[in-house]
Amino acid sequence: MKNPRIRTILTLAATALSLNSCMVGPDYQSPDTEVPEAFRGSFATEDSIADLPWWKVFKNKDLQDLILATYSNNRDLRTMMANVEQARQHITIANAPLFPWASYSGSTSKGRNYNSGNIANTGNMTTNPGSIQGSLSWELDLWGKVRRQTEAAEADYLATKEAQRALMLSLLSQVTDGYLTLLELDEQLVIRKNSVVAYSKFLKLVNEQMEGEVGDILQVASAQAALSAAEATIPLLESQIASLENTLNVLAGRAPGKIQRSGSLAEFANSVKIPAGIPAQILSRRPDIRQKEQNLRAANAEVGVAIANYFPSISLTAAGGTSSSDLRDITGRTRGSGWGITPSISGPLFQAGTLRASEKAARAAFEAAKSDYEQTVLNALAEVSSTLVSRAKMSEVTKQQSIAVESYQISVDRSFDRYTTGLSDYFEVLYAQQNLYPAQISLAQYKYEYASTLVKLYVALGGGWNLTDDQIMKGGANSSN
Repeated sequence: MKNPRIRTILTLAATALSLNSCMVGPDYQSPDTEVPEAFRGSFATEDSIADLPWWKVFKNKDLQDLILATYSNNRDLRTMMANVEQARQHITIANAPLFPWASYSGSTSKGRNYNSGNIANTGNMTTNPGSIQGSLSWELDLWGKVRRQTEAAEADYLATKEAQRALMLSLLSQVTDGYLTLLELDEQLVIRKNSVVAYSKFLKLVNEQMEGEVGDILQVASAQAALSAAEATIPLLESQIASLENTLNVLAGRAPGKIQRSGSLAEFANSVKIPAGIPAQILSRRPDIRQKEQNLRAANAEVGVAIANYFPSISLTAAGGTSSSDLRDITGRTRGSGWGITPSISGPLFQAGTLRASEKAARAAFEAAKSDYEQTVLNALAEVSSTLVSRAKMSEVTKQQSIAVESYQISVDRSFDRYTTGLSDYFEVLYAQQNLYPAQISLAQYKYEYASTLVKLYVALGGGWNLTDDQIMKGGANSSN
């Protein structure tokens, strides 16, 4: 190569590239985490409900529409998606110093006895001097500081992306749980209205008996009190329903209004089989655990950055350009050109312990991130196990409560028959009714709690982990799963 300037630049570049292979600081290693062989309350199996897409777990059409609306319009999710994009761009920013930076500058001026901003004797001539310059600078990443910063930026981006997946799971949980709560409140409302009908019927009966001088004021007062107490619960339930509908509409990015719903708690609870899988799977499937591991990876990279700060920074700067005493001649014979290459080095000598303290702080941050990761794993294992046990127990509770409700219903029917035939007094009927309706309310609550364990388990296992964001947000309409 005949051009000595190009040969010099290429030689320096090759030297820089060969030196850039070194990176100080510890390389990241995924922490060893002990997990049990099986979840408490379940047998170990390779299959897991978390492998299913959410629309094959939550099969209610009205619920699916509400979930899709939430994914499309939820403002918190939009904010998180913007944060993910911001974190992705920070990778480019962190990685940019690995490459040469080019810049340019130029200037011109015009005046008599004036040159480049200064008064100068030009023989009373009016001149128009100008110059154009380009420069190339490159900081050599000898110790891997920039690459560690890039590694940290990449980990921060992935952590933010996992935070988005965690938010998507959280929204799925909130919407589905709210929908189930609406079904429960609807069931309670039917029970309360049925109790009002029953109490009204009995009040009418005792009033007729009192008019016939068979009953007494005590029976009438007791029947009226039971009726009024039952009627008072209805506006309260209707208020709770409206408030929850408004909350769900806000999650879906819509104005307050009624939520379309169908189906029953029992249908939802038993709509799908729920193998839990093996505990080790949640380490790679739960977004909150993956987020914590990326935080740990970023903290590890920051230790390398802190160590690299001990070492000097070396950079190369090359410049070339042309100038002329008159801008009109900048490409003519009177122009002058120049070039130069300047290596520079700078490094710390004394900073009052700042560098050492920065390293210790980075190592402490790593230990904190490690403990945070380990705690998240433990919490996840406990959450899954508790939900499995709860589901098994609530199934039994629901069965027993159903038997109790059936028995109380028989008691009400028989006591009412006995009362109308004069074999028992009013208070036997009232006692039976006041046992039946609270038992029915409890059954509705138990059915909700049993159904909600399906939601909790799906989320706790990192449900839908194998889907893309687009598949999750568009549901079965955009997926072959």
